[in-house]
Amino acid sequence: MDYISVMRIKNFIIVALSLMLCIISNAWAQEDSYILKRQLFKIPLTSINISPDGLFLLSGFEDGSYRLLDPDSFETKLEVLGAHYKAINAMDMSPKMDFILTAGHNSIKLWDRSGKHLFDWNAHATTIWNAEISSDGLWAVSSAMNKTFLLWDVNNNALVERMRGNEDVCLAVSISPDSRLIASGGYDLTVRIWDLETRQMISQLHGPTQDIYDIEFSPDGSLLAASSKDNSTRVYDLKEEKLLHLLKGHQALVLEAEFSPDGNYLVTASADQSIILWNVLRGERIHQFLDNEATVMDLVFHPDGQSFYSISLASDLTRWKVDPEIFVLKYYEDPYREDLAADPVFEAKRKGESKRDYQDRMAKAAARKHEIIALYYDQYLSGREK
Repeated sequence: MDYISVMRIKNFIIVALSLMLCIISNAWAQEDSYILKRQLFKIPLTSINISPDGLFLLSGFEDGSYRLLDPDSFETKLEVLGAHYKAINAMDMSPKMDFILTAGHNSIKLWDRSGKHLFDWNAHATTIWNAEISSDGLWAVSSAMNKTFLLWDVNNNALVERMRGNEDVCLAVSISPDSRLIASGGYDLTVRIWDLETRQMISQLHGPTQDIYDIEFSPDGSLLAASSKDNSTRVYDLKEEKLLHLLKGHQALVLEAEFSPDGNYLVTASADQSIILWNVLRGERIHQFLDNEATVMDLVFHPDGQSFYSISLASDLTRWKVDPEIFVLKYYEDPYREDLAADPVFEAKRKGESKRDYQDRMAKAAARKHEIIALYYDQYLSGREK
């Protein structure tokens, strides 16, 4: 296949859907967006990840450049121009944070922390969709627009195996946190689990009715999330080899899923221009983040679990707060609103009240609201841990 950037492939699949959903998204006006920071870039972002210590955002761009950004200010700490011929579709950093992996067009490249080019891994013949490094730093996997995915020996910069078994294009591939398993999925609607040491397929999981775009292990390796063109994400119990939850809430294909660092939550990104936060244990939707203007392409949690980042076709990078209020509104909305209504500090501007007095009261109201949210959030956390 001649080179087609992943962004063009994704555009072909989803831009029409995005346009059709504009009316729906405009109707989804949302009072609380929970946006901590949003920045638009002149060059569209095509991939995002975060360093293991949470100090750098790894950002790939459509023009083949990449940047290391400050996770709070989004200030550029390092920029490498012309790293790839076209869009960078995946980035990762080694667990020791001594090198960076970038994947774009049909090549993978390794760089040191200063942006110096170290090695090329050239074994793909078609556009690379995904690439990641194992948690022990010894292995890497990559997938492209064909039926095989590749397993790499990181220390020796060598291709170890062309993993064959998928019956159609294999887009999604991931290594388990303990570096013992590999999961793959794609157009054949099947999730395959592989033993990394023996390179043999050991099980298959079924359920998706359309193409699988993303696969993600939970932090403890017990669960696997598979996101699909069928507008859903399925969460599987790997020990029991069975479907645990079918997460339905998006109105268009789901491109990405990401577990929180503690494994309690999952966020999913969709062509319906929204992100959904899910309760993994219960398999229920907690909150839908609607303040997006285009298809959401990629997601990554901050290591502290209190926020996550997204990129979209609108060329934005956004940081979202996993605010305690989200959980209070989900599980304690009625008593929470009753508490607010019963406290006179929350009343509208009173007759004869000076501007300064009103501002002072609103400051007290904000503090009081924070106290009420904290009270109910503590109840939620206590109940969750039982």
